[in-house]
Amino acid sequence: MNAPIRYAEALLTGMLGTFGLDIEYVRAEKNTLYCLDDAGTEVPVLDLVGGWGSLMLGHNHPEIVAYAKELLDTGWPVHSQHSSHPVADRVGAVLNEIIGREFPGAEPYPIIFANSGAEAVEAAVKHCEFDRVLRMKSLFEQIEWHADVALNAVRDGVAALPDDTSLLPGDVPAPSGIEEFAALLGAVAAHNVAQAGTGPVFFALERAFHGKLVGSTQFTYNPLFRAAFASLGMTVKFVPPNDATVLEKLVTEQRVTVLDVEVLDGRVTLVERDFPVLAGLIVEPIQGEGGIHELTGEFVARIRQICDEVECPIVVDEIQTGMGRTGKFFASSHIGLLGDYYVLGKSLGGGIAKTSAMLVRQSRYRPEFELVHSSTFAKDGFSTAIALRTLELLEADDGAAYDRAAERGGRILGMLRELAAEFPDVVADVRGRGLLIGLDFADQSNASSPIIREKARAGLLVFQLGSYLQLAHRIRTGPTASVPTMLRIEPSIHIGDEEIDQLRTGLTQVCRILRNQDALQLIHPLTGAGEPARARIQDFRPATHDAPAPTEPADRRVGIVGYPLTPDMLREFDPSLADLDDDRLLAYARRSELLKDLPALAPVRFDSPQGTSVDLTVYPLLVTQQQLREYQVSGQTFLIGLDLDRRVRAAKADGCDTVGLGFGLGAVVGHGRALRVPGITVTAGSALAVGSALAAVRHAADERFGGLGGLTMAVVGAGGRIGSALAAIGAREVARIVLVGSGRPGSAERLRATEHRIYQEAWARIAAGGEPTGIAAGLSAEPLIAGWLADGRPGDEPSGAAIAAYLADHRDADPFVVVADDLLPVRNAHVVFTAHSSPVSVLDEKYLADGAIIGDLSFFGTGSESAAADSRGDLHYVRAGVLSVSNGGILPRGVSVSPGADELLAGAAEAITLALSGSGGSMGGGAITRERVDAMVELAKQHGFETISS
Repeated sequence: MNAPIRYAEALLTGMLGTFGLDIEYVRAEKNTLYCLDDAGTEVPVLDLVGGWGSLMLGHNHPEIVAYAKELLDTGWPVHSQHSSHPVADRVGAVLNEIIGREFPGAEPYPIIFANSGAEAVEAAVKHCEFDRVLRMKSLFEQIEWHADVALNAVRDGVAALPDDTSLLPGDVPAPSGIEEFAALLGAVAAHNVAQAGTGPVFFALERAFHGKLVGSTQFTYNPLFRAAFASLGMTVKFVPPNDATVLEKLVTEQRVTVLDVEVLDGRVTLVERDFPVLAGLIVEPIQGEGGIHELTGEFVARIRQICDEVECPIVVDEIQTGMGRTGKFFASSHIGLLGDYYVLGKSLGGGIAKTSAMLVRQSRYRPEFELVHSSTFAKDGFSTAIALRTLELLEADDGAAYDRAAERGGRILGMLRELAAEFPDVVADVRGRGLLIGLDFADQSNASSPIIREKARAGLLVFQLGSYLQLAHRIRTGPTASVPTMLRIEPSIHIGDEEIDQLRTGLTQVCRILRNQDALQLIHPLTGAGEPARARIQDFRPATHDAPAPTEPADRRVGIVGYPLTPDMLREFDPSLADLDDDRLLAYARRSELLKDLPALAPVRFDSPQGTSVDLTVYPLLVTQQQLREYQVSGQTFLIGLDLDRRVRAAKADGCDTVGLGFGLGAVVGHGRALRVPGITVTAGSALAVGSALAAVRHAADERFGGLGGLTMAVVGAGGRIGSALAAIGAREVARIVLVGSGRPGSAERLRATEHRIYQEAWARIAAGGEPTGIAAGLSAEPLIAGWLADGRPGDEPSGAAIAAYLADHRDADPFVVVADDLLPVRNAHVVFTAHSSPVSVLDEKYLADGAIIGDLSFFGTGSESAAADSRGDLHYVRAGVLSVSNGGILPRGVSVSPGADELLAGAAEAITLALSGSGGSMGGGAITRERVDAMVELAKQHGFETISS
């Protein structure tokens, strides 16, 4: 909570920190990054992310670094805009030589420079539209010329008037004279103007990734990157890869025509012309971010044919696949796709400079584009010189770099395919060409390990696996943007056999971990521990995979947003974590603070004796009680509130109409009142918790003291919602109440409010007549009360504060209610309720009276105050707020925090009761009054929940 403030992508860095990937690197060379350990010693890390494909020649290639130094040392002009740039021209010449080699007979390609791959895509899209607009202008000029020719031909009598006007919309008669013909030409022009308003249509492929700028993101298929910005861009239609029939269909659907007139065989005739609405198709020969999928030769041949027929240019995005990464300079040359445009980036800068380029086929290039498109930093002297040296290194020795990329990539792919054959249950696929490789793991969203299952369902499994590879094997891998099960591998051509063997070792362990569902191996490096708690991978697969027999659907569904975590809960949640001690488990929970969602558990059926049934689903949160306390102390409870809100909405989406909040969570969101999810009842289980706790303690008091009458009762945590209700309702029976608060800001005010509530309710009972009990009995003898009765003061008139003030003025000490922020007054109490939310125990046996009863509602009912009772044999300990289940399912103890078999905490029991009875709207909220508590206890009893009295 006290981490230093970050200003640069704080959320992203925090997410990386969750997986131990927020590492600062201090040096790099070839395929190695170096970080420092705690002693300041360099630690090498095998880097297979490769700058997301920008490091074809590796980190800090010595020749490129030396050349960069030389350029800067000699004062080479970086910025000399509006001047001759022969080096930039030479880059274009080399690229054209390569195009000519890989696509024999290709025409020249002029070049436009940019600063990044996404900018190169934007430049290509702009040029496509620029070209389309100029073609549209040329078409309309041609139509205008034809209209003038036709009009003159009719006037000169060398052409007859048109006799078919069916191409015009509406009922337009054939002209009978020159004036009507002129009007017809006007109608044609109006029709064409209307058609001219049709915006451009672009095509891209499903799974595509072309950048995240305003324009390029429109071509990126993943809605995560595109949806929020869809209204800012042009129309893009997505086509399934390797299915040309869809493109063919879309081309037909998007076809727009305008009208022209021609003089044919002595008659003016209306004809249709295709309006240039199709602006371009952009494709990656291998879809990198989309999961390393290569297009087929058959597909690209067909789309080339379709696009040529309709004059739709093809933009080939080689930003990641180009520069020799796949074994040839252009990956598109493997499949015979000659583009109208090429965009290059990433490795074009040699791992040093930020540069990219767009190349346009000469016959389509519009030189005027250079006057309407420019960039301050594109084509600068430094980056173009570095690009040229990079190309020279790639082309040296007859393209030896390309051959090495193919050979090294083949070796890695072969190793991965051997791994896939050994672990067919873990590895779904191995894809790639050259040094652009993806390892696709089998879906783990139904894994038996909840930790593994959680990460898979959250789309973060490869981050968890990457975390393990990084921290346990010093291997840095990367995800793909749109395939959450794939690890991406993009090393430089310098990767050696030892490094490939290092990768094999790490991935073999990953496969064993997933096969055996041993989440400990993934978690341990994140706990801050040194040596592994258990070195050997163990098998935690379930003994049987038989699916439960199908049942009839329940009458209702209910959700529980899970209780805060304890180490025991985590161990029971995932048995593979049993060897981690408490400190390590809590360290993992704290590191995972930004990822609070664990997967929803399988529903558990509860059947009521009344004949109704519910399915209960638990939605756990990965947050500890200590973290909850820190949220409260720091005033940041809104953060956990956001997580609770999201989980409640998930429950609603799953069909739940009632959701219970685990004990400890309700306090940070006003016991559900701060959640704003329409159409669902949210309960913190407070009414049943209070009622069952009072019933259990009352039973113990009957046995030990003959009842609660005449006793002193203390409530530790009386400023809270549950503690206040316990005190107010208990005051009907006991003679004296001790209210103990936390001493934190606001605690005193809350305690006074509880005191005033006790006196207000006592006065209301006195004013109503009858024999008063509890504190009301003692209070009725006070002269103030006698005077009020004589005056006929109404029972509902605000009186609690006045009674407290009177007693403070007329008594040395209040004989009925004691307010304190320490435990000293507790020593006089016969009954002590603990209703605090402290993550540690509060009671000490020295503060407890002889033979006292402890009703423990603290720390969500897991017995955090039992140690005090264990230290003395005379004390009677009661697990308050626990109910037995007479007929229904039992949740795992590690999730429900159930103290024993056939038992549930009141919070869960109340949510189930409300769902079983369908009375959530009428009983799920509001003040915790005695009437509401009694009604909830009775309702729970009707549905099979009985208070446990021991």
